Amino acid sequence: MVCILGSFSAQAQSDRFIFGFFPEASLSYKLSEKYSVTHKVESQHGLYDSNNLNEELEYEHSLTDLQSFIGRRFSPFVKVDIGYQYRIEEGENTHRTIQQVSILQRASFYRIGHRIRIDETFFKDAPLLFRARYRLKGQIPLQGLSLDPGEKYLAVSNELIYMIQSSEDDLENRFAVSLGFYFDDKNKFEVGLDYRTDDYLVEDKFRHRLWFKIGYYKSL
Repeated sequence: MVCILGSFSAQAQSDRFIFGFFPEASLSYKLSEKYSVTHKVESQHGLYDSNNLNEELEYEHSLTDLQSFIGRRFSPFVKVDIGYQYRIEEGENTHRTIQQVSILQRASFYRIGHRIRIDETFFKDAPLLFRARYRLKGQIPLQGLSLDPGEKYLAVSNELIYMIQSSEDDLENRFAVSLGFYFDDKNKFEVGLDYRTDDYLVEDKFRHRLWFKIGYYKSL
């Protein structure tokens, strides 16, 4: 993975490169022992785009996503969610439906999460965009063999996305690493980097996006 990222960075001078700020926050609460609801807001704010003729930092609001999910837990390790997203961005706001399965593997000193997600994005004057996604995420405590309130942890994830719209398809990869602060069972905070690449299947076109990401996650 390090070699791949290094190769992408070396090509960034000729490809499109975007850098910005990516805050997100979520609120989760239980409806019953098996059912729960999660509301999430995330927003991307561009600070640099190599497509601009000048290479000065220039702020631009890229998009804001408003999401809501309802989930059913089948066991302590398996959860199924369906969700809806409303995206606000320049040009056209869009609607998205989401379906996902999350599987957790837990050991004495680490956690590994698998997430399989499909989503469908609806546009006013364009065909449906369909995406299939798989994310692998690991979490390791940085103080001792278990994560206790008031301690820090390291979170690393990689997600591969296949998308198709009409007869055109593409791939996207998302690699993220963050430092987490576990305050207690109901409050977590993370800060890190989110590196995304796409336009793999588009001839003479490739895009890198590097986001400085912060997130706050609240449970009731």
